[in-house]
Amino acid sequence: MRRRTIFNYNQLTLPFGERGGKAISMSAHAGYDNRVRFFWILVAISILSLSVYIYAINATARNIAARQNLEKEVAKIATALNSLEFAYIGLKNDITIELAYSYGFREVKSPLYVSRARNTPALSFNTLNR
Repeated sequence: MRRRTIFNYNQLTLPFGERGGKAISMSAHAGYDNRVRFFWILVAISILSLSVYIYAINATARNIAARQNLEKEVAKIATALNSLEFAYIGLKNDITIELAYSYGFREVKSPLYVSRARNTPALSFNTLNR
């Protein structure tokens, strides 16, 4: 014969009255609610953390790809700049006095230099003499 377990809904009551039993049963129920709420909060935090992690990995991969493309562009531009520098140096070394004379340049016998005179008045709101 099987033995039946009898559950009594008043098992949690204290011997001194109905009031204590309700307090204990309410706290047990509140504990379950808190555990369920805590579980769902942890699930939400986990999903949020996972999505932030996936976004960070994606952003990192995109930045690495963009950086590689920029490095390739910099290498192409540096190569073009080097060839332009060599062309400039070659043209600069080809200039001679005879080439300058053929273009119409002449050597100046008495060169003039631009300079400011020391005692000329200047246009200023400052009336103090310096």
